[in-house]
Amino acid sequence: MRHGKKQKKFRREMGHRIALFRNLATELFRYGRIRTGLEKAKYLRGVVEPLITRAKTDSVHNRREAAKTIQQPDILKKLYVEIAPLFKERKGGYTRILKLSPRPGDCADMAFIELVGAEAIYKKEEPKQEKTKEVKQPKEPKAKKAVEKKEDKKEKKEADKKVKK
Repeated sequence: MRHGKKQKKFRREMGHRIALFRNLATELFRYGRIRTGLEKAKYLRGVVEPLITRAKTDSVHNRREAAKTIQQPDILKKLYVEIAPLFKERKGGYTRILKLSPRPGDCADMAFIELVGAEAIYKKEEPKQEKTKEVKQPKEPKAKKAVEKKEDKKEKKEADKKVKK
């Protein structure tokens, strides 16, 4: 019988599936927006939204329950200090799923999942500045380097002779 086995398996064993969604939830709170498969995004919504609801009322019990899922202390603190106050007046619907074009390799449906209204916390990436190409100096021929090394050795020997005298 399938009692209590309603959730999707995602072709993973239970421990791997739990770890997967813990990591996805942690990264969503870290970056505010992540790109993943559409089905994973839909399932992740059910993991993340109860955490934000718990974080709206700060208590030791709620922190410990959230710490079962979010196991990195800095991200847990960010959830309670920065993210939860943004949703104080909101009763639900803390995440938004935006569908993207299919992934080129296997044509899997892709999506962005993001926190609604959290743009104030997460800075948008600035466009990268183009690197200026450095003009490379032409390399000296190896023969010249060998001659220079021999001259350096001769100078060292002469200096050693002067020191010994």
